Amino acid sequence: MRVEREVEELAIERLRERFPSKSSSWIRRALRRFENGSVRQLAENAWVVSGDPRLGDKYPNYVVRLRDGRYYCSCFETGWGLRRRSEICTHIAAVILYREYSKLMQPIYAAVINMECDGDYYLEVLDKEVKVIKQVKAMSSDILKPRYRATYVITSNEPKTVKVRYVCGDETNEREVTLSRTMKYMVELLRN
Repeated sequence: MRVEREVEELAIERLRERFPSKSSSWIRRALRRFENGSVRQLAENAWVVSGDPRLGDKYPNYVVRLRDGRYYCSCFETGWGLRRRSEICTHIAAVILYREYSKLMQPIYAAVINMECDGDYYLEVLDKEVKVIKQVKAMSSDILKPRYRATYVITSNEPKTVKVRYVCGDETNEREVTLSRTMKYMVELLRN
């Protein structure tokens, strides 16, 4: 249960980043719709969001569609439709939360390589079909003897073993790294 809550919080954070000018009330209403399990996917780009009279809904269901990168909701055709269209309704926000949450819960394959290096550092993955995320932190401010902590996260949608070449200070080497199954949100937590 704790994992689901962490993933939900990460999805909410992404929603806030996407709509920074939206109020806390708007976020709470979208979250309430999402947490009630009222979002159901119908097709690749179509969802049904159950209406909630406590949130001002007049209809039992609302259909949200994604077309050409834009969301459209059937509430746009109601009495307050013009306002909802210009301000992004919470039906759409609930769908965005649902999609983000679903994406974060997807299984992927990953490996983490941490290196603390005196001087130069470099890592090259010899498989071009994987994604590599790099984070570097300076451990010292000494210009003549710099020290770095480099973290590389290698991800793939399928299980695989990849070959990596690296330089860390005076060490140069090549090795194989096996990507293990994990959830996408674990990689996202490493990035934050």
